[in-house]
Amino acid sequence: MLLREWNALRNRFGRILTLILYSEAVGYVAIAALALLLVYAFGVRHLRFFMVPSSSMEPTLQVGDYVAVLAEKQYHRGDIVVVRSPYEGGYIIKRIAGVGGDIIEVRDGVLLLNGRYASEPYIPELMKYTLSPPIQVPANELFLLGDNRNHSFDSSVDLLTYPVGSVVGKARFIYYPYSRWGYVHSYPLVNSLGQ
Repeated sequence: MLLREWNALRNRFGRILTLILYSEAVGYVAIAALALLLVYAFGVRHLRFFMVPSSSMEPTLQVGDYVAVLAEKQYHRGDIVVVRSPYEGGYIIKRIAGVGGDIIEVRDGVLLLNGRYASEPYIPELMKYTLSPPIQVPANELFLLGDNRNHSFDSSVDLLTYPVGSVVGKARFIYYPYSRWGYVHSYPLVNSLGQ
């Protein structure tokens, strides 16, 4: 008895669901919702897609990873961003190590942020270089470093800071290869005083 009632109920809801899913009105609503989502993603958030060209961000990002990048209103230390490169008009992907007003130094293999040790669990090894004297990041500029510090052409090499306006967006998602599919996590980069 219970099985017969269950089958009758399932058939009734199945027919209703089929009518809803295959109705013309639902199709139009779905198309409109998809169009609004695409306008928001590409028009408002400036969704862009990039391939990671080098090993400078390993182990966080691998050579050949494809990432989705979204524009943000504000960028913070620890964010992984794509920036317009001043060299050859291309793009680079790096982690923000310093923002306007920060004092950056590398000594004894570690990053010092405003004179204090900054924990960076994502880097594969200690830095084999020094950055001294310390560099003060100008207002509205960013100091960028690759996670693979000893094999990255970044602000530690050319001592260049990048205007905040040159940031295309924050890396949000690895969409290919499928084996690495997932979110790109930022790490809140602060010094030992929590600054």
